[in-house]
Amino acid sequence: MDDELLELQKQFEFAQEAKSSIRLSERNVVELVQKLQELQILDFDLLYTVSGKEYITPEQLRHEILTEVKKRGRVSLIDLADITGVDLYHVEKQAQQLIPNDPELMLIQGEIISQSYWDSVAEEINERLQECSQIALAELAAQLQVSSELVSSMLEPRLGTVVKGRLEGGQLYTPAYVERVRAMVRGAARGITVPTNLAALWGTLQKLLQEVDGATGVAVEGSFFQSLFNGLLKEGEVLGSLRAGTHWTPSVFAIAQRDCVDSFFSQNSFITY
Repeated sequence: MDDELLELQKQFEFAQEAKSSIRLSERNVVELVQKLQELQILDFDLLYTVSGKEYITPEQLRHEILTEVKKRGRVSLIDLADITGVDLYHVEKQAQQLIPNDPELMLIQGEIISQSYWDSVAEEINERLQECSQIALAELAAQLQVSSELVSSMLEPRLGTVVKGRLEGGQLYTPAYVERVRAMVRGAARGITVPTNLAALWGTLQKLLQEVDGATGVAVEGSFFQSLFNGLLKEGEVLGSLRAGTHWTPSVFAIAQRDCVDSFFSQNSFITY
C-alpha cells in the first residue's frame, strides 16, 4: 500500500513539473475575453493598455491614478497616461469621474492637484514670505505655472494659519510689514491739515517705500494704502470726513474753518456766501 502511495505521489509530482505543450496566443486570449464578455461571464468593462498586451478595469485605473496623485501631489494627465500605459482618453474620462467625488482633488489645465500639494506649497511660500516681507502673486503664479486667481484662491483659506501674512491688491505681506506701512499711513494722515486727494498721498508713500526697500521691494498698490486708511478711519485713529473714497478733509481743518466763521460772525454780525 505504501509503495502504491509513493508511486502516485511521484506521478503527481511529475505531472506538476511537466510543461504544457498547449499555449494560447495573444489573439486567442483576446478572443477568449471577448467570448466571456459576450456570455456575460465577464460582466464589467475592460480597457486595453497602449501596448495591447494587457487589460485593465476602469476601477483599477482610477485606483492607480489616485495612488500616483497621492504620491506626487500634482501630476498631469499626460504623465498619468504614460505611467499607467492607458490611452489619454481613458485617463481623462476616469479623472473626470474621480474629481467630483473627492474634495481633496482638483483638475486644472490638464493636471490633477491635491490639497496636500497646496499645503506644502503654502508652507514654502510662508517661509519665503517671512524672509522677504512681501511677494507678488504674479511671481508665485509664474513659478507654479498656474493663474494668479488660482494662487489667490489657494492662499485665502490658509492665511493666518499656514501662511502668516495678508493678501492685498495682488501682493502678499507679512503682519510686520503691514504694521509698518499702517504706521506710515497713520502718520501721514495725521499730518494733513487741509483737504487732500489721498491718491496723491499714496503716490508719495509709494516713492518713500521704494527708497527704503530699494531694488528688493515690491511696488505697493494704492489700494493697499487705501485699505489701511479705511481701517484707521473706522477705528477712530484718524479723524475727518471722506468723500468719493479719496477726498479727505481732516477734522482739524473743519474745526479751524468753523472757528474762523464763528469768529468773523461774532465780530461782524454777518457772513457772506
